[in-house]
Amino acid sequence: MFKRALSLLAAGTLFSSSFFTSQAQADAMVWRVSNEHGELYLGGTIHMLRPSDYPLKPEYDIAFKNSDTLVFETDINATMDMGFQQQMMMQMSLPPGKTLKDILSPKTYARLSAFAAERGLPIDMLQSFKPALVAVTLTQLELQKLGITANSGIETYFSGLAKTHNKSVASLETPDEQIAIMASMGEGYEDDFINGSLDDFENLAQEFKHLINAWKEGDVSAIDEKMTTMMKDRFPQMYNNLLVKRNFNWIKEIDRLIKTSDKEFILVGAAHLAGNDSVQNLLKAQGYKIEKVNPKSSQRSK
Repeated sequence: MFKRALSLLAAGTLFSSSFFTSQAQADAMVWRVSNEHGELYLGGTIHMLRPSDYPLKPEYDIAFKNSDTLVFETDINATMDMGFQQQMMMQMSLPPGKTLKDILSPKTYARLSAFAAERGLPIDMLQSFKPALVAVTLTQLELQKLGITANSGIETYFSGLAKTHNKSVASLETPDEQIAIMASMGEGYEDDFINGSLDDFENLAQEFKHLINAWKEGDVSAIDEKMTTMMKDRFPQMYNNLLVKRNFNWIKEIDRLIKTSDKEFILVGAAHLAGNDSVQNLLKAQGYKIEKVNPKSSQRSK
């Protein structure tokens, strides 16, 4: 779910202007997954959006209408619980006696202190937190200035729709597993992690626009080039923990879900649906049929 500065959105890095694609090639990141046991839908998400980013493309509506159950990365309601928040704070805090100043180089610490001070956030308020929580906190503050919030994210949107239409909701991993993933971010490369996040903030508004366009146009190859490949090359440990391991775990759950009587619509961060280790590629290797949802053919089949 969290991947460096724009991790809350789905990417883990920012995108260049080459992400714009022509309308003739445009489609959505929604696939139909099937085998001899049945079928389900798989869709890519951006965890934080603006109200102006709606409505979504029709492929999302098709998958929602044709599904009985929505499946998210984790239990959204549980993450709003006070117990989850307290557990997260415990796991995202440094060991007693350790401070942020102790684990960052003087140069990185000075840069972070200056950035936080400019935004009215004294560095002393961040001293007891791991770099992962520091980066996430600053990211949320920067995105909020642009009107980008989790309240407008895909998960929140579809969670609301599920309640309205009395559809069941499930998850691929537990809140505790999510906390463990978040807590491990940046471990062993704290300076690079913080500096990378601060670099991302410099052109956040423009880069967010590029990110959204890439996702809306379903440009999986561009997402792979600018995100998953970059993460794999620069931060192989993060790539393995945040993407590869989770994708393999999710394949096992998808194999279980497709055998149920319900038809599911699984929604995961777009980063998980690009590159050689994508969920789709792993499913194909196990004999699943993967095809993009086509609004025109769906209408004709009704």
